[in-house]
Amino acid sequence: MSSNSNNLVGGDAEHPASGTVKIEGDSVKLIDVQISAAPDGRVILTKDMKEENGVRLGALQGFVGSHEYVIPPGINPADYDSVLIWCDQFNVPIGKAQL
Repeated sequence: MSSNSNNLVGGDAEHPASGTVKIEGDSVKLIDVQISAAPDGRVILTKDMKEENGVRLGALQGFVGSHEYVIPPGINPADYDSVLIWCDQFNVPIGKAQL
């Protein structure tokens, strides 16, 4: 778990993002985030920022503010080291955070 005050970055130059992402207990928290708008955003708990091996936590609840996503039972958060904010429609990251 990171104590960074701003570990969320954009997926690329066209998708800026900022804010804090951390795991607390059985949830992933996005705190004071600003994420560029994109259709079909998803929050994915990942290892090495690889979407295909990640655990999908649900639809992005908003592009600004703070949100919480429950980690499913049986998933050990310690097995993951990053979070992707993913656009399913275009199959690209719009935000990423190393934990």
